[in-house]
Amino acid sequence: TVFCGDSGNDIEVLASPIPAVLVSNSQPQVRELANQLARDSGHADQLYIARGNFMGMNGNYAGGMLEGIAHYHPDTVDRMGFVAESQQ
Repeated sequence: TVFCGDSGNDIEVLASPIPAVLVSNSQPQVRELANQLARDSGHADQLYIARGNFMGMNGNYAGGMLEGIAHYHPDTVDRMGFVAESQQ
């Protein structure tokens, strides 16, 4: 299980023991609060904040979700079906 979120209504899960991804298009206040609450609750290692540059994506929306899933489950990258631009 990997939870993905982007807003304040996701904070409770983002700071929980559940592996979670905060996409990069989230508001700065949400990132700060999620980081703080995850640290305070001892779950900082369960929160991944998407940064972009994964498979050429910017970390926003579904791109951030895929980046986070790859972070927690690197074995899935080969199955994501990305084709290099030179092969298109």
